[in-house]
Amino acid sequence: MQAFTSANTSVNRAKLPAVYGKAKLSRTTPFVVDFGCGKYTEHIRSALDMQNKILYPYDPYNQPDAVNLHTLDFVRWAMNKRIEIDLVCSNVLNVIDSEGEISRICHYIEGVTSATGGTAFVTVYEGDRSGIGRQTGKDSYQRNAPLRDYLRFFHNATIRNGMIIVKGGN
Repeated sequence: MQAFTSANTSVNRAKLPAVYGKAKLSRTTPFVVDFGCGKYTEHIRSALDMQNKILYPYDPYNQPDAVNLHTLDFVRWAMNKRIEIDLVCSNVLNVIDSEGEISRICHYIEGVTSATGGTAFVTVYEGDRSGIGRQTGKDSYQRNAPLRDYLRFFHNATIRNGMIIVKGGN
């Protein structure tokens, strides 16, 4: 079980997360799920609108229940219909203190990409890269693990361009 929500680490109102500059989003699907999007999504939505993409935000600690449920319903629909989606997970895994929770999230990401034929792009903040996690605030945590350490939570993923990439297949 996760001891820290790290909800207050979502502070960026205007700067687009780096993953959006690194990821090669699919040309064949307009759908982007941002898993752990944080509080502020309008700047992400605006950037994706310019690419004719539709944002589906999800964050259990920073988005209203109705937004999260809408996104989860959309993902279930896309999985059932085998509609390709891109999934972004930016600086989420590194603020979770529970290996079980990280494993659950990674399993979910792989399930979505496998069922939809989409691609997931996962980034983490590596901190001091020591691999020694610590509390960083009242309700915040940082794993301080390098990107490659997160590969063990995935069954079929690679590292490219500073991201973990999970590709699904149709």
